[in-house]
Amino acid sequence: MLRVKDHIELAALIASSTSPDAASQSRKLYYDLRVRGGTLEKDMMESRKRILNVVETFQSINQDDTNLVTCPITPYFNLSADSNEEIGLPSTIGRELGFVAHHAIHHMALVKIIAVKTFGIDESEMPNGFGRAPSTIIFEQK
Repeated sequence: MLRVKDHIELAALIASSTSPDAASQSRKLYYDLRVRGGTLEKDMMESRKRILNVVETFQSINQDDTNLVTCPITPYFNLSADSNEEIGLPSTIGRELGFVAHHAIHHMALVKIIAVKTFGIDESEMPNGFGRAPSTIIFEQK
């Protein structure tokens, strides 16, 4: 069972710890069991270190390893606030990596709003498309 502080850290940990024989095993991961209000949310320098560690982890992964993408995994979620029951859904590491990338875009959209409205950062100072779903950008280009 893997529990960490952040969805992306969890995906990086799972992807980097998958061995070539992992396809015969199903791992469990718990997205909702994470530390809230910790240093990631309060300390910019610590957050930066953690982001750079995740980047290094992803860079170290053998991207040609098809076993990594197809490795079975069971993520567990709380789908109701009325119950403590977590639901496990069969998945693969590749699918979960896609999920966290897609999920992060929504967080970046909020970061963009805060940066522009609260800190007065000009939108042109941000990377093109920051906080916007690729499907939205593609739609608007048509």
